Amino acid sequence: MAASTMRTPCRSPSVAGMGGRLRSAWERTPLPSETIVGIAAAALAQYSWPLRLPSWTRPAGVAVGCGGFALLSAAVWERGPGSPEDPGALVTRGLHGRSRNPMYLGFSMIHVGLAGATRNAWMLASCPVSAALLHRAVLREERSLRERFGVGYDAYRADVPRYW
Repeated sequence: MAASTMRTPCRSPSVAGMGGRLRSAWERTPLPSETIVGIAAAALAQYSWPLRLPSWTRPAGVAVGCGGFALLSAAVWERGPGSPEDPGALVTRGLHGRSRNPMYLGFSMIHVGLAGATRNAWMLASCPVSAALLHRAVLREERSLRERFGVGYDAYRADVPRYW
């Protein structure tokens, strides 16, 4: 193809901006290893020794997983810019005004949803283990937030439940 007829990639501001917004959202999303490891271990177990859930779990799993993704996405958007490990401000509005941990709830819903959608009994069995490990991480995170935000966090903790 001649150089004069080569097409250049689309550089419209909306497309370029979308990539930046998605990258920013990805960077602001905590990926809990407790959930990721549970999903990966269950996938490996399913490959090695398949245990299937009933077929009705597929549509239910898709619904729960999509709900979890929507909850996670809304919580990330609501939280705004900045690192989850080094928050600049305590977010207490919207979903964070109903649950102190909507992102973790979303991840747990995705985990349960994946179990149903893939009909993977191992993944369903890994959910309580992952949830218990995630709860330990939440307790550590709460201590850190208490140290960082002091009485503001104490008031928030008194008004808003940990999960739902």
